Amino acid sequence: MIHFIQYVVAYDVWFYAVHRILHIPWVYKHYHFQHHIHKHPKWNDTFSAHAVENALSGLGIFVPLAWGCSWGALLVAWVFCFVHGIARHDARCSWLVGTHHLRHHTSPDKNFSSFYIDWLCGTTSISH
Repeated sequence: MIHFIQYVVAYDVWFYAVHRILHIPWVYKHYHFQHHIHKHPKWNDTFSAHAVENALSGLGIFVPLAWGCSWGALLVAWVFCFVHGIARHDARCSWLVGTHHLRHHTSPDKNFSSFYIDWLCGTTSISH
């Protein structure tokens, strides 16, 4: 279980950092704007993004391999992060994952990653 948690936290921290970079005006204009076309995204808008963004956003999940976390936990964490990412882009799943990331699409200067990362970094709007 600790390996699973390490993978998820590594993913969330990496995603936060990449997502903040994607909101730098020049980077946003060239790589991230298409993900924000929909103010109220649905599940299938999750990966509506530039290929560079899609390729880079999830790489952080692999970091715990460097200190020996198990491949099995990686697989479970990857499935979890994949499904969670889809769910947080669809209001029909808000009963399960909240509306934290959905609010990012209407206020793009806040709520870049998971609630706890945004809370730690001071970039959360409204409580979870």
